[in-house]
Order: sequence, then structure tokens, then C-alpha cells
Amino acid sequence: MVFRPAAERGVLIDKPPPAETTAPVVEMAPGGMSRAAADRLAALTAGGARAASAMIHLADGRGMRLIGRYDLPQGFEPMQRVPMSATLAGMLLRTGFPLVVDDVETDNRIPADAPVRAVGLRSYAGFPVRDPAGAVVGVCAVMDYRPRQWQPDELSAVDNGAQACTAFVAEQRAHEAEHRAHEAEHRQRQYLDTLLDSLDTGVVACAADGRLVLVNRSLRERLDMPADVTDLDAWAAWLPITTPDGDPVDRARMPLRRALHGTEVRGTEFALRTRDGRRLMRVNAHPITDHRGNRLGAVAVFHDITEARHAEHLQQMLSQAKDEYLNLVGHELRTPVTVIVGCLELMSVTEPDAPAADLLPMIDAARRGSERLHHLVEALLELSALDAGRAPLDIADIDLAAVVTSATCAAEEQAQARNIALTQTTPARMRLRGDSHRLAQMVTALLDNAIAYTPQGGAVTVTVSGNDTTAVVEVTDTGLGIPEHERPHVFDRFYRGAIATELAIPGTGLGLSIARLIAERHHGTITISPPGGHPGTTMHVELPRDLPAGT
Repeated sequence: MVFRPAAERGVLIDKPPPAETTAPVVEMAPGGMSRAAADRLAALTAGGARAASAMIHLADGRGMRLIGRYDLPQGFEPMQRVPMSATLAGMLLRTGFPLVVDDVETDNRIPADAPVRAVGLRSYAGFPVRDPAGAVVGVCAVMDYRPRQWQPDELSAVDNGAQACTAFVAEQRAHEAEHRAHEAEHRQRQYLDTLLDSLDTGVVACAADGRLVLVNRSLRERLDMPADVTDLDAWAAWLPITTPDGDPVDRARMPLRRALHGTEVRGTEFALRTRDGRRLMRVNAHPITDHRGNRLGAVAVFHDITEARHAEHLQQMLSQAKDEYLNLVGHELRTPVTVIVGCLELMSVTEPDAPAADLLPMIDAARRGSERLHHLVEALLELSALDAGRAPLDIADIDLAAVVTSATCAAEEQAQARNIALTQTTPARMRLRGDSHRLAQMVTALLDNAIAYTPQGGAVTVTVSGNDTTAVVEVTDTGLGIPEHERPHVFDRFYRGAIATELAIPGTGLGLSIARLIAERHHGTITISPPGGHPGTTMHVELPRDLPAGT
């Protein structure tokens, strides 16, 4: 592996040799480390050995790099890549012992393709450069253009130069270690920043002096955090945070500030105003200390639990609905089934020759029980189909006034049986885009509810009105009314009010739920209100006369 100086940055870049050169090579270009000092040391070494030129090489991977030189022969520097096995420095590095050559031409150790032959050098003296541990890591050598017998003091000067190179090696190793450490730290920080920014969980951290050192992407973007929020005081003053109930939070008790003062915060819930609206957060905050317990800062983590809380609420509602359903099964289904079973048992023990007239009351009771059971099952199936979207609307131009009139006439018999006056007020015609069958079902459910909760001798009134865009249907009764605290629940499925339970008013608690679903499927609304100065209740339905395209 060969390293060349990157002039534009003053650092080394890794550049492998061409495919055809696989052997170790000597890099003749100068290295990038302590160039001026290395050149001065080479000059001093050449002077001490009374030599014409000098070179200092350091090992670099499987090759060598020239880091210091003095008065190199002409034509020597342009040789950028030379097989290390052909060089005298390579020979010395391979053996680890000094190499002294009095005459290149007569010394049979010198390869025929050695660079010293090409540039006219005749004598050579090189000593190994060792690192502080004693390993051979380079060569300090002097050369001359004439054969010569090297004197002890001259060789000693070269040896001293080689030993002095230990400082260069130590400097290089320290520089490389520092560079690697900086690179590792940079990569680790970059990895950590990327990891934190990829989290949906919000993370904020501050230093011991309160300076914010980290706010990850999730939290910055959710909060649209201003650029001038750079310290803990600004953070505490700006953060749009409240308790889950909407009460203000004491800024001195903010989780990050408490953690900075040494208190761990776990599982505390807050509400944050974000760009996506109000979000419920569970916040954990922890002090950051070193191994001696010295305070370095603090970190707070924001977990969005909005969906989890919503899921818990839905689960509670589901559990409540299941309980109510079981209650319905226990009361509404058991009654008709009990009647049917009881009648069948009585008939089974009746004498075979008993008159048919004696069986008729039991048959009628069983029939009424089966009809009630059938009605309940039908209501459950209707509710399920409407709720799941399995009952598509048959949309057409219809006359709402005619639909309401038909439903009202169908309820006449039920009203008369309870001595309730049933009246209607409708225009001659009210054109509307809708499903006539479903709208008739909605009006019937409202009428059934009004008649069931109106005492004998009361009145139920149906009116149809509207304008160019909206049709209004109102069903008003003079019945028992609905307590204020029960009104938010009257359209909930299976809901039975206290009055219905006390007076044993029959019903499934599904009629108003079905009515609301039908109104909503027509992009309408259904509300409940007192009938303006009179006892009882008014069911108010508003429907658009023209449905949106695609309905």
C-alpha cells in the first residue's frame, strides 16, 4: 500500500499500486510529516558523515516513504515508484541491520536494477530507524558519488541520525493516533446524532451550565422550536406544556431542570401543544454525571402516548359495551325466551283432549315473545350492518314529506293503543337526495322512542321544514324528558336511562343508535333538546337536500 502526499490538504491519502505491481515499493516522493525538520536532520547526518547526500525513509504499510532528504542526485526524485526489493533501504529494512557499501559497482549484494546505479551513486551507509519499542520502522542513510571506506566517526554520525529519527516516529505515531481518535469521535458523534434524529421519541439534553446541547429532529419539528431557544431558561419559558388537565406547569419544576438539579423524573405525564395539535407525553428525565458523580448535564425524553391513551379509552368503551351487551342479553333476551319456554312447557303438560281455546293464551304469549326476540335480533343486525358499512344506501330523488307521512301513519296504531295524540305538520313536498327506506326507518325509531316515553294521554308531533339546502325533521313529545346528565349518552348503543329502568319501559337501547347512524350516513346530524317551554323532548334532525358526489 503506497501513501502519497495530498498537497491540497497536507495529509496522506491511501492509493493502492497498479495491478501489475504487487511487490512492496519505496515511495520516492517526499512525505508530509515534519518535512523541514526531517530535511535538516538529513543535512546534519550528511555533514557528520562527510557524505554528498542523505535520505530518511519510514515504513508505510508494505512500502516506504521518503520523509527527509539532503542534496539528492539529479534524476532520483522523479522515480516515484521503485520495488523495495531493488533498493538498499529495502534490503536494510528486511534484515534490520546496518548496511555499509564501499563501492556499489563491486558489491555483489546490490541488485542490478537498484536505483543507486541509475543515478551514479557509488557508496552507501544506512542504519535502521527504530521506534521507542525497538522495532525497525525506517532507514537513515548517506550516499556518495565515489567509492570510499566509511570511517567509524562517519558511521557513528549516521547511527546518531537514525536514533534521532525516533522522535519523528513518535511524533508520527502520536499524530496518527490523535487523528484516529478524532475520526472515531466524529464518527461516534455522527452516528449518535443520526440515531437520535431517527427516533420518533423526543430527546433534549443540556450541559451543566444550562446550555442546550441536543434537541433531536422529532422534538424540534413537532414543536417548531425557535432558533433563539438555546439554554434551559429559554426552553422552560417557551415550551408549550401543561398538565394533562390543561393546568399550567411550574417552570421551576420542569423535568429537564429537575434532572439538572439531581432529581430523576420517571413516568410524569404532560400535554404538549405541537404542530399536530395537543399531544399527551410521558416524560423521563435523568441527571448526567461522570464516574466521580460530578454533574455534567441532564437529559429528558418525551414519549408520545396519545394513541396509547386513545387505545386505552377505546378499550374501556369496548369493555363497557360488552358489559352492556351482556346486560342486554341478561334482561332483554332472557325475558322473551323465558316466556316462550314457559308457554311451551305449559302446553306440553296440557291434557291431550283439552279444548284449543285453553291453549290460545299461551300461543299468543309465545308469539309475542318471539316477535320481541325477532325485533331485537333485527335491530342488532341493522346496527352492525350500518356501523360496518355493509348496508349501502339506495340513493335517489325522494319526497321527504311523503316518507315522514308514511312512517307517521304506520305508528298511528301504536299511539292510539296508548291514548297518545299523534299529529304531523309537513309541506306538500320536500325534495331530497336520500334512501327512502333508511330515512323511514330513522323516523320510525324516533317515533317509537317518543311514544314509549310519553305517558297515556300525551301527544307526539312530527314536523318537516327546511330551506333550499337543508331539510329538518323534528319529533316532539310531551313525555318524561331526559335528565341533563343522560343526554350525552342517549345515542350510545344499548344505553337505557334511569327512567326506562325504573318504569320497566321495554326497549333494546338500539333505536336511537340506528337513527343516528342513518342520519350520519346521509351527512346529517341528530340532536336532542327540550321542546321549548313544554315538558318532554324534541329530536332534531338536519339533512342536506343534496348529498356530496360519491355518497
